[in-house]
Amino acid sequence: MHLAQVLDVIETLFQACGHPEIEAVERFGSDTVPGGPSPSGVRIRYVDGALAYLWGAVWPSETDLPTPETLPPPAGRRPDRVAVLAALLLDAARPAGFRSWRLVALRDLGPSDERGKVPRGLRIVCADGTSLLLRATAAGGPERAPEEEPYPDWRIPGGG
Repeated sequence: MHLAQVLDVIETLFQACGHPEIEAVERFGSDTVPGGPSPSGVRIRYVDGALAYLWGAVWPSETDLPTPETLPPPAGRRPDRVAVLAALLLDAARPAGFRSWRLVALRDLGPSDERGKVPRGLRIVCADGTSLLLRATAAGGPERAPEEEPYPDWRIPGGG
């Protein structure tokens, strides 16, 4: 599978999930493989003006993490939040083109006291054996992000 095909699946899942904090989902970049000068990915725009990104990357070291049952709060955790939401959406949808996926911590990334220990990426292994890393990054918006879950009653479609 190519990066663009993986991003197609991720984009579709985010567009269809109906999370009330997501205002828009759009693609960016022109690279056809991870690690180039114009990274390709999916940009999630939130109602508070913040942005989160999942994009094809190459990283020197990663550590598998369990997928939590709930999303991290938005304040200071947008990259973790988008990576966890992607994993939860994949768990519910189980796309045929993907063999497996897992959250990963990436060396030297995360809050200073948690570097390399928080979900800053998603490793996807496709049915054809292709393995791709989607790195999670974010940018704050003009409004202050909530410290606690702003949508505690929202559930993954089809995920219970």
